[in-house]
Amino acid sequence: MNAKELERETLRKLAEKALKELEEAYRRTPDTDNGKAYLFRGKERVRLMLDILKEG
Repeated sequence: MNAKELERETLRKLAEKALKELEEAYRRTPDTDNGKAYLFRGKERVRLMLDILKEG
């Protein structure tokens, strides 16, 4: 595995971990809290980054 592949794999793992943590925070946030919208958008951004990393 070269340095580029290692970097990409590391980024993929970090994105997967971030997505898991965001999903957990989203589930725990009350529906009346405006922070839920921010968590949802963050979760979607991380999901998109993860999709791009998996395609490459």
